[in-house]
Amino acid sequence: MTFDFLRRLVGSNPNAPQVLQLFTPNVVGPDRPGTRLVLAGVTAVGLVVAGAVALSSLLALLGALFGIYLLLTQVLGLELDVDPAAFVAEAQKYAAQARN
Repeated sequence: MTFDFLRRLVGSNPNAPQVLQLFTPNVVGPDRPGTRLVLAGVTAVGLVVAGAVALSSLLALLGALFGIYLLLTQVLGLELDVDPAAFVAEAQKYAAQARN
């Protein structure tokens, strides 16, 4: 019973879905379950590391944008007033100019 999960994982049962097929290349045949398991683990770890790098890059970008915002508003004293009505008025003005 304890090895039932491993049998399903490495695909010894032909009727069971191939879990490791997603993470292993086609070069590794079904007769080498240990190699398939190692390659699947390395692939999963690689995906996790790539996701962590992407997430940390996104957080660094957001931090840099927040730092620029703080420099503009707190240090330089600029006031950023975002008014949606002004955007709509400008868009309508440009649309009217484009029709003429």
